[in-house]
Amino acid sequence: MSLSRRRLAALTAAATLAGPFARAQEPKVRLIVGTQDIALQETVNASGVLEGAPFELQWATLPGPAAQLSGLYSKAIDVGLMGDTSLIIEQGRARTDWTEGNQPLQIVAGWRNLDPAYPPIVTAVRTAAHIDTLEDLRGKKWAYNFGGFNYLQYILTRIKAGLKTSDIEPVQLVDTYAAAAAFNSGRADVFSGGPGPIIESLNKGSARLLVISDDLGIPSLTVFAARSDVLRDEAKSRALADFLNRVRLHWTWYAPNVPAVERILIEKMKQTPEKARYVAAYNSSVFRPLDDDLVRREQHIADVLFESGDIARKIDVNIEFTRRFNPATVPGA
Repeated sequence: MSLSRRRLAALTAAATLAGPFARAQEPKVRLIVGTQDIALQETVNASGVLEGAPFELQWATLPGPAAQLSGLYSKAIDVGLMGDTSLIIEQGRARTDWTEGNQPLQIVAGWRNLDPAYPPIVTAVRTAAHIDTLEDLRGKKWAYNFGGFNYLQYILTRIKAGLKTSDIEPVQLVDTYAAAAAFNSGRADVFSGGPGPIIESLNKGSARLLVISDDLGIPSLTVFAARSDVLRDEAKSRALADFLNRVRLHWTWYAPNVPAVERILIEKMKQTPEKARYVAAYNSSVFRPLDDDLVRREQHIADVLFESGDIARKIDVNIEFTRRFNPATVPGA
């Protein structure tokens, strides 16, 4: 069927008008961010910082750093949440050497609570196990989860005690909550991980702290790591920088709103009021710069792990970090 000149002109005008509108309606860049539980996504959502975001954000809950790494490699997520030493273990045990430019993952941001009343990672012991010194850890059942700084806390505590794996009974579980459950129930004598899941045992006196991460020189940052292909994607990198800046603003909101966070933990995560009160204060954090001092501390840890045989090769930790997002997380630092 032929088109009249008038009809053709009308269609051309409509197409011209639709052009800019069609471009404006193009799909937003989607960023899939992994977390190990829903606490961070719930507080970020509650803070309102995502309003008007020019990207589409999708959260994915994958318990434990090993699951986060699997999600990254499978491209199920773009960004994963883990501990600052997770990539030390990952690089040190990789089948091929990581080099500048071929590293599959990089840490893009890290945060922690700076209040000494809330040590990030601990090694705790059950009171009934009669563990008074590091030497008393010999022969005890020790709960931890693989990957991240919980695992590093276990390794460095064991090294500080002068013990080998054969000198204890390792109880490796899927994540910190499973390890804490084993410890709280008395199925393990020792626990390495965050204090939040065992706070009720600590408060009751059925457990006590033996070593904290600061004693072992662990920076103890919770970090976001991204795949290298995500970082090479200009649109996704812009979305990631925007997202990190919004999380920074969320930390500003968080500090004066701890009671609201407690309610979130009670209602959304079904925590007891006692645990929620502690975890809400414990999770209050600030971003820290990814800088020379941090890399120096991480490199020392990697060297210790190599010397102890816990990783197979001597590695360069610097290639695990990218500093390009520092302006979004620590402006002016």
